[in-house]
Amino acid sequence: MKKLLCLLLCLLLLPIALPVVSADDADTVVRVLLSTNGADTLKVTLSGQYAVGDKTVTGGTVTAKISDGKITVSHSSAGTLASTKTSATLRRAGTDANTILTFDNAKHGTRKYYGDFVFYNDNGTLRLINYVDMHNYLYGVVSGEMSDSSKPDVLKTEAICAKGFALAEVEARQSKYFDVYDTTTSQLYYGFIATDTNTIAAVDAVWRQTLRYNGKTVKTYYSTANGGQAITPRIRWGGTENAGAYWFGYDPFDLLGSTKNVVLEIDGANPKGMNSALYTFLCGKANAKEIVSVDMLVGVYDPDNPSGTARYPSALAPQKRYDWKLTVRTNDGSTKQVTFSCAPDEVKAAAAPSATGAVCFAVHTAKTQWKLVWGVSSGHRAGLSHRGTIQMVKKGYSYVDVLKFYYRGATLYDETGAAIVSDAIFDFTYEDGATPLPTVSPSATPSASPSPTPSASPSAAPTPTPSGPPPETEYDVIVTSTTQQLREKPDAGSASKKQLTLGSILGVTGQSGDWLAVYDWASGLSGYVHGDCVSYYEREPKPHWEGVCNADDSNLRAGPSTNFAKYRPLNTGDKVWVYYASKNWYYVMDRRLGQGGFIFKNYITLGDPAPEVLWGDTNGTGSVTTADAALILRWLIGTSSLYDAALLAADCAQNGTVNAEDAAAILRYLVGLE
Repeated sequence: MKKLLCLLLCLLLLPIALPVVSADDADTVVRVLLSTNGADTLKVTLSGQYAVGDKTVTGGTVTAKISDGKITVSHSSAGTLASTKTSATLRRAGTDANTILTFDNAKHGTRKYYGDFVFYNDNGTLRLINYVDMHNYLYGVVSGEMSDSSKPDVLKTEAICAKGFALAEVEARQSKYFDVYDTTTSQLYYGFIATDTNTIAAVDAVWRQTLRYNGKTVKTYYSTANGGQAITPRIRWGGTENAGAYWFGYDPFDLLGSTKNVVLEIDGANPKGMNSALYTFLCGKANAKEIVSVDMLVGVYDPDNPSGTARYPSALAPQKRYDWKLTVRTNDGSTKQVTFSCAPDEVKAAAAPSATGAVCFAVHTAKTQWKLVWGVSSGHRAGLSHRGTIQMVKKGYSYVDVLKFYYRGATLYDETGAAIVSDAIFDFTYEDGATPLPTVSPSATPSASPSPTPSASPSAAPTPTPSGPPPETEYDVIVTSTTQQLREKPDAGSASKKQLTLGSILGVTGQSGDWLAVYDWASGLSGYVHGDCVSYYEREPKPHWEGVCNADDSNLRAGPSTNFAKYRPLNTGDKVWVYYASKNWYYVMDRRLGQGGFIFKNYITLGDPAPEVLWGDTNGTGSVTTADAALILRWLIGTSSLYDAALLAADCAQNGTVNAEDAAAILRYLVGLE
């Protein structure tokens, strides 16, 4: 869920901030491949003066078409501007801030872009590349990756990370015609959003600062959430690039950012204070009446190599074994020390059945204290965590502190080459020399005299081999066909790996012609689906436009095709909030009923941009209180009213539908659980 405390700003009240443009901005040009969905015809709306070759045009629309391997570029009033086999550049000729390009991006909707557009012939496929200076590129990435309502230090952190990643890609120049994608394959790039005034100010403040390691720019990887354990690029992908810049370890800030994480705390000196189900489980494993103390807990990633390696440290999650040493009191009243091992799934089944996170690990947080964690991650986990960044800034850490925490070997420099230093200290794990691993009996029953070699796992509960973390995905799609198969290869005749259910959510990892390479989140299987049988799906949609229905009996559906169930139909004049586009469908909220759903694009006329709101502030007081939750509940039973922006603010989960969960989210936030 997006964080509730966002700045309450209506677009009518927002000052329009224009980018800072200077000669220095051209020092680094980023070539961004824009999402076109393979179209062979692209239209771009001009504001201001642009040139193609020696021909200059002002305003109007430029259309590029590819046919028989040749690109033709024409203007709505000036006619043909260029005809070429390789590429044509739409060059910015105007100098004022209002000279800008507008393009209907296949992934991100209608967006505005500074810089130049290059139409490129990629072996018969028309590509569109935005050549943009680093300063303006960072506006677009920070707008894409973070909410403009984020705190300034969150936005500054993102700006520097986005710059580091882009600079590394520009320096590598691995592609002949572009540097980065505008999707999460690289980093989200939304062009220029004039109303993102907080983002613009944050980028302006830090965009010349750079994170370096051994004199080189750090390729600053980041992800949405690491589940409580940050990992390095070497762990995630192998190799040693920037290895010393990154840090591997426990991330309590990331854990604070979600109620889906499960953490069991263990005080070795007061074992009865732990989770009662865990205490009972440990007594059973140790064949004990009472636990006197917990003397050691070690989590092991690879039981066959418990000391770990540089690529796979012993403490890496998900761990496959927990090794324990307890002092216990037996039924006959005697006291002894026992050691044993168990699989994390055993502990989960006994003491944390609600845990859904795959990042499970044990961490030693103080001399006699440990935590057992089941963390929920999102993305590749390497480098900075967005969720952790937000929590660190909430606690008063600066963007310099955040960068130090996640990139511990790197140094932040300003434009003069001077180091920007943080004096923050982070100490969340207990280290008292090398911690010896216990020796474990190979039997299921613990023994006071264990054998010298740890077993891979207790014979009573062998540890299953995990399927591994999901791959990094570019975006999500929803299955719109009732007969869609997940196939081994991009071919209708290829073997089926699974019958996909209507409405299944898949992560896209690549493309092969008309086929998409996908990851099925439900089963963990990878394969291929045909692009005609799926549609774009946004997990955390954000309202972008006002809209009005222009036809009677226009069905609002559960998914973006006629295969999905119908909700209440909309009629001419009904108002909606439009969240995003998915092929020929819009995802909208009915502004009277607070019901979200998909509707055919032709039935909606787009209007003004949707206003920025303070999520949760349903009564318009400028703050979020229990009264806002009560108002939602009264509205649900029909005793109060919510109109327009208030209804939008009530959609705390940002899923297009207002229900009791939104009221619950406000209450969780107010008591510190969200």
